[in-house]
Amino acid sequence: MSGVLAIYRKEMLSYFRSPIAYFVVAVFLLGTGYFFLYNIFMTGVGTMDETFQSMGIFLMTVTPVISMRLFSAEYSAKTMELLMTLPLRPWQIVLGKFLGAASMLLLMTAATGVNLIPLYLYGNPETKTILSGYIGFILLGLACLSLGQLFSALTQNQIVAALITVPVLLGLWFVGHVQSFQNSYALRDFFGYISLSLHFGDFIRGLVRSEAIVYYLVVCAIALVLNSAYLQWRR
Repeated sequence: MSGVLAIYRKEMLSYFRSPIAYFVVAVFLLGTGYFFLYNIFMTGVGTMDETFQSMGIFLMTVTPVISMRLFSAEYSAKTMELLMTLPLRPWQIVLGKFLGAASMLLLMTAATGVNLIPLYLYGNPETKTILSGYIGFILLGLACLSLGQLFSALTQNQIVAALITVPVLLGLWFVGHVQSFQNSYALRDFFGYISLSLHFGDFIRGLVRSEAIVYYLVVCAIALVLNSAYLQWRR
């Protein structure tokens, strides 16, 4: 695991040395703060349900910015060849980079805990439902990052990687709406199962379902395995 840790440390240093990382974190916190204030004080609803829903959609546009540089930046800096010649297996490189991006996600998620202070001061929220929502949010973010990292490995341009990732994530988010247009129960179940938003909705309602957890973990596993296979093919 020393190879994974080496890549992980490199990624974390890259994030904190880049102004883009601070900009993304700031935009994310400002956006989630706005959604929270609007849903709590403007609508008068003392829950996190609507805020989590807004955070989920916002995540579709933020995670591509985090993941787009993971491999595309290596291509641009001409360091990909050096990285591939190191005594590291492709899965170690992929996992190390993914853990670095996941750490950024966890830091961003933890920072949104500030929004809970006025909620507990002036309301009576359900802690279990909030914890469930955060678990779903993290799993959703991990799935989005794994897909974004895969697309970052497929192109040498960071902007192109982001532009590919955003519509794919939004497509998986809204694909659940296709259910209402299907007469086949099999197709309805299929579109419902691959929908990022429908599974996330269960967590928002306080339902930590094993089916939803498995779905997000399977998405991560498939994307990371494909990423490793592509690097192995390049080598």
